Formats: sequence, C-alpha cells, structure tokens
Amino acid sequence: MKKEIEFTDTSEIPSISSSKIHRIRQFDLEKISLADEFDVLQIVGEGWFGKILLVEHKLTDTEMILKALPKQYVSLKDFFREFHYGLYLGIHKNIVRTFNFAFETAGFYIFSQEYAPLGDLTSNVLENGIGEIYSKRVAKQLAAAIEYIHSQNLVHRDVKLDNILVFKSDFSRIKLCDLGETRKNNAMVRRRNEWLPYSPPEILATNTDQTYRTESSHDVWQFAIVLFVCLTGCLPWQKASSDDPRYVSYLLWHNSNGVMMAVRKPKMFKLLSSKGQRMLRKFLEPKQEKRPSGLKDLIKYLDDKWLAKSISDKNDRFEDETLCPSMYSFHSSIEEKNKLLHVLTEYGVETTVDRSAKKVRIQQWIQNSVIREDDEEPTSDINFSLKDEKLIP
Repeated sequence: MKKEIEFTDTSEIPSISSSKIHRIRQFDLEKISLADEFDVLQIVGEGWFGKILLVEHKLTDTEMILKALPKQYVSLKDFFREFHYGLYLGIHKNIVRTFNFAFETAGFYIFSQEYAPLGDLTSNVLENGIGEIYSKRVAKQLAAAIEYIHSQNLVHRDVKLDNILVFKSDFSRIKLCDLGETRKNNAMVRRRNEWLPYSPPEILATNTDQTYRTESSHDVWQFAIVLFVCLTGCLPWQKASSDDPRYVSYLLWHNSNGVMMAVRKPKMFKLLSSKGQRMLRKFLEPKQEKRPSGLKDLIKYLDDKWLAKSISDKNDRFEDETLCPSMYSFHSSIEEKNKLLHVLTEYGVETTVDRSAKKVRIQQWIQNSVIREDDEEPTSDINFSLKDEKLIP
C-alpha cells in the first residue's frame, strides 16, 4: 500500500544557530520499495557516490530528484551529515534545496532535493568559457553560497564545476550542491583521492591517508579554479604540484615582482586583463597562510574588466594548449554531439528517443541493476563509474 509522503520546503526552516547546525540529527529510516513508490524518469547523474534520479512519485504525481548513496561506500553517519547540512544550508538561495524526506532501500540511503533543469556547470561551459558577463554572475552567486557556508563555521571542500547547478540559461540562477564532503572548519580529515585539478597545493603536499586540517581558504582556491575555467574554458593546470610544468610556470610568475627578473607569464593568464590577473593571483595564492580565508574581496573586482580581449582568439593564439579538452567530457560538447548524431543517421542508426522503450529499460534497470529491492545487498554487479572521482575521506 502506497503511503502519503510529505515534503518540507527548506525555506520554512528558521534561521540557523551554530549549535543547531552542528548537532546532526539521526533517526530510523523507513525502508521502502523504490519501484513501488516511484517511476524513474531519468538517470541524471552517476558515479562512485551512487545515482541522481529524476523520479515521479506515483501517489502524488510529484516530480523530484532522489540522491541514492550506496551503503557499500557511504556510512550511515556520513549520509545523515550530508542530509542534515543540506536541510539547513539549503535555505540560502544559491545552495541547492534539500527536502525533509529520506528513506533507505536494501542497498542505498536516499534523500530528495530540487531539480536543476539545465544540469551542472560542466555541461554548460563551452570551449571558450562562458564569457565575462556570465562568469561574473556565476562568481557573485557562488561566492555568496561559499561565504554563507563559512559563516556557519563549515568548509564545503568540493567546489567544482560538477557541483554547481544551472537553473537559468543566462546563469542568473546557479546553486552550489553536493555537501558530502562538507566538514567543520579546522577539523582533521584524512586525505584520499581528491579531485586533483581543484586541490590547493597544501592538500596535494599531504600524503594519501594522512590527515590535514580543513580551512576555508581551500574553498577560496577551488572557487578561483572554477572562475578561471568559466573565463577561459580551460583548467590552468592538472595539479598544483612541482611535477606539473604549468603550475611551476604559474608559481614562478606569481612569486616574481616583474622588476628584478623577467618571468614569462603563463599562456592562459594572458587572456585575462591585468585586474583579472591580480584577482586570480590573490585567490590562487600558493601559500595557505597568505591566501584569503573568504571571498569578501570579490566585490572589489566586480566592476573591473576581467578578460583582456575576445576569448574567441584563444585557439588561434594557443594552438599547442592541451589543457582545454581535459576539463570536460566529449559528450559535453554540443558540436561533437551533433557530429555524432549526423554520422549515426547516415548509417541508418535511429537517434530519436522512444520514451516508452526508455521507460521499460529504466524499469528493467530498477529490477536488475544497482538499486536492489530484495533483501540482498548489492555485490559485484554494481556498475559505478570511478573515472575522475574521489574516494570518501
């Protein structure tokens, strides 16, 4: 028998007290059958963390997003932490809302959050970035979300394009999501396999499985990497360490004063104006003790010009640049998608979606794949994508 499910809008949650947000509530999760209660409309995202599902609740005809976290990789404590922070931080307009609705299946812990119709920032950034106007919109909103998290004595620790959801095509509404790595400021955490291009140098200098302290300046560094990609369409380097030549080039330039010795400016930074360069050099300060702990200074740069000239000239001037393809997947490019569809059509391969057939495939997946509704725990048939993802700290 189907049950009436209540959804609580987090905008109704009162202002947070520091004691409340750090007192993580745990309760008995109801165990339900996903297939009985919901129609799965689409698999929005997947990775080591599990799956993000667009579903329709059968009884209420309500569409929602379910985040399903695999019990094999996520402890109950970590699940409640993410759910708790989502409920309380989601009252901010630039942090994704989490609804007060959670349950479990045989293999997953699951909670509900709002749906971002345009996906994440990764799939919206083009080869040349998103331009200065849109980059400023993203920067202002993302900085507001990060500052709010910091005001609660928390550090997000996983600010990246994949975790920034887009709600409007002109980027006038974006939201930070995925609070699975969020921890108290100055907490001791164990280093696993953090997403290297976004990690600040002090974390990369920590050996795997050793511990380090969370600092709000880590979020500032990651914010600057996101902003750089928005402006240029490329990552500045693969990792901020001495074995990455592009980071070494940046380090030499950052540490020079331009007077005592001439240091060649890194290629991609030439795309930025002098004030844009000054801003990113401030937030991408290699020495943690000198890096800003927050993003309040961003307002000083919002009226400045950030790009030196048209970003469309980038490919002509930097033909040897190899970082650009690494920041997003082949399938994030609209041009590449269209080329692929054209080729498939030429060979007689059907490229339109049969929604009825798709629904049947999804139902088969529910019964036979990663989300199990019997009494057995998932075993070796779990098909998680581990590429470019980090392990749980």
